[in-house]
Formats: sequence, C-alpha cells, structure tokens
Amino acid sequence: MSSNKFWRNTLRYCALQWIVIFSFQGGTTYAGEGRVLLDRFLTETQTMSANFKQTLQSSDGSLMQESSGEFYLQRPGKFRWNYTQPYPQEIVSDGENVWVFDVDLEQVTVQKQGVGQNNTPMALLQNRQKLEDAFEIHERGSDSGLHRIELLNRQVGSDFDRVMLGLDEKGLRFLQLHDQFEQTTYIFFTELQSNPELDSELFKFTPPEGVDVFGGS
Repeated sequence: MSSNKFWRNTLRYCALQWIVIFSFQGGTTYAGEGRVLLDRFLTETQTMSANFKQTLQSSDGSLMQESSGEFYLQRPGKFRWNYTQPYPQEIVSDGENVWVFDVDLEQVTVQKQGVGQNNTPMALLQNRQKLEDAFEIHERGSDSGLHRIELLNRQVGSDFDRVMLGLDEKGLRFLQLHDQFEQTTYIFFTELQSNPELDSELFKFTPPEGVDVFGGS
C-alpha cells in the first residue's frame, strides 16, 4: 500500500472510531474531579468546534505522519472533520451516513453509521450501551488543570485497546488512541469552543458533480 493511501485510510479509520466518544450521552456522575469533567463533557457539551493537530507514531515512537484541520461536533451522531494537511479531505456524519470526500482524488465513499463495525466502538453508539459497560474508566492524574482519563476496552480483539482523554474546565483537549498494531494516534484541540451555535449545513454533504461515489447501497 502506498504511503498516501495508507494515511488516507488512517484518517478515515480514526474519524469513524472517535464518533463513539463524541456522540455518547453520559448518564452517570463519576467520583473524582477528572471523572466529573468527563461526565460534564458527555452530558453538557452538545456542540463543539476546534482546530486540531493529529499525529501517528509507530511502536518505537517514530513520527509516521501528521495532519491538521478543523473539527465540528453536534450531538447526537453528527460531526465534521475538515482536513487541510497533508491532503484535503472531508469526513462528515449527518447522523445516518458517514461521507468521506478525498478532494484531490475526486472520490467520495459513503457508509451507514455502524455498518461493518460491530466489533469496534462504533457499535456502542448504535446499541446505546453505557460507557462504563464498554470501558474500564481510570483517572490518571492531573497537571496544571489538565486531567487525564484512561479508557480500557473491555472487548478483546477490538481495533484499539485503550484511549487516553485530556480534559480541563473548557472541555476535551486531547485524545490518545493505542491500536492493535501498537501504533498511537494523538489529536490535540486548540481554539476550542463548547456549545457554539453551528450552522446545520456543516453536517450535510452532497457529493460534488463529477466525482466518483462508492458505497451507500
């Protein structure tokens, strides 16, 4: 697989996996300040916008790739990742379908949320399971107001076994995902806004005229 194709698939994979964290509706108040912040994010943050920087590191810590762009969230189940570097790409969930538009390839892929992902965290959103049923939740300390929460996947053979969240009073600041290939994806949010008014058009997608469209049947 070429490095370009590998990275495009990585972007797509990560965006589909993160939907469970962004879309989950919390219902339990946890003990401990870090868990209180997690519960607040899950229950009180209905919309979110931020710039992001994403990196992928190998098992030995070597930087494999990095990307950046803008992120928008609207619960339940709607999001948009606008990647600007290293390749322009749009990943949009309208609550029913996930659209992936590779701009320079003039190619769109569409699939139903949860299709082919029964063994991934996407299934948690579809089945509405409680977060604590799917993950062991552990506080991992704090530094300068940033609290770390580790989610350990209870399901053997999942695409990633653990996720680290960084939260402060303003909301979610970073994600760290450890996958089955011993690679680690980091995503850092800046210019974060919690509960801004967002244009509903952000979460709609119509394939541009002339592009190839795959899936959706």
